Amino acid sequence: MITKILWSVIGLNTVALVIVTVYFFIETADRNLREQEGGWTTILFILAVAVILLAAVPLRMSQSTFSLCFSAFFAFLPLGIWLYNVAGDKLSAIKKQPSQAEFYFKDKTQRSIATAIENGDTSLVQELIKGQDLNIQGNRVWDADGLNYLQFAIRLRRGQNFKGDTAANSSIIRLLVKNGSATTRALAEGITGLPLEISALLLDSGADPNTYAFVYDHALLFSVIGATSQDVDAAILLVKKGARLDVLNQYQLTPLMYAANNSGTSAHWFETWRFVRFLLEEQHVDYSFTNRDGNNFEKIITSIQVKAKAENITMPSDFGWIVTFLDKNQK
Repeated sequence: MITKILWSVIGLNTVALVIVTVYFFIETADRNLREQEGGWTTILFILAVAVILLAAVPLRMSQSTFSLCFSAFFAFLPLGIWLYNVAGDKLSAIKKQPSQAEFYFKDKTQRSIATAIENGDTSLVQELIKGQDLNIQGNRVWDADGLNYLQFAIRLRRGQNFKGDTAANSSIIRLLVKNGSATTRALAEGITGLPLEISALLLDSGADPNTYAFVYDHALLFSVIGATSQDVDAAILLVKKGARLDVLNQYQLTPLMYAANNSGTSAHWFETWRFVRFLLEEQHVDYSFTNRDGNNFEKIITSIQVKAKAENITMPSDFGWIVTFLDKNQK
């Protein structure tokens, strides 16, 4: 009886393998398989055949208890794997991941406001925030201070998986600012990822351009200086709104030196030379500072010139302007 059951299960496994194989060939008939995809398919097919043989061969050769147990294990192995996957999918569906609002806020009232923000429901947010302290902080997360509602709205917007309505999110940000939300830490939270007009709104509403960065303890400007056009525009905005240019980071670099040092000869950073030129041409920044290592802006530029020439790298026009500027203003 046991032998018949095992042969039936082995037969079902064989039929299932044939059906899956035929289905695979039908589905892929009109496209070329990538080498990696084809390789993995071949390996899985060989493993499936091996499992069937490991169940069938011992059963065919012997009816001993060991053979029956050995064959039973491999005969029911595909079924066990299938049940495991089905159970895993069901458990994943049952175990609902907490929303961002639930993650960052525990208090019922706070969570209801945060949920409305997360859902992009501007009207509900406007109703719920009446009479509420908009600067109350939520849960302490990853050993960092909790977020207020404005920071939460901005963090949602900057998230890689944000699928909400950006227009609604912007309206909620404006609504929270209008109703008195503190803007300084919100600026640090979002200046590198928000539209320029939103960052300008935060600054015009009292955000301190000289606040510290969100993660690091250096001035925010150092975190804003980056390689993209958006980064450069944000850095220029921050400077125009009062960010200090005589501050130093942990490496004893001014923002001017930091931008030039990061840019180097990398084409990826060529846009940043626009920011360096802006500081010299429009902000008339003092570039004479020499740090304790004897490094200064002019030395950085000279080093980049030498490297660019040695590696035959064509530098952007903004860098050429900077070189000419330094030549004309040698001290």
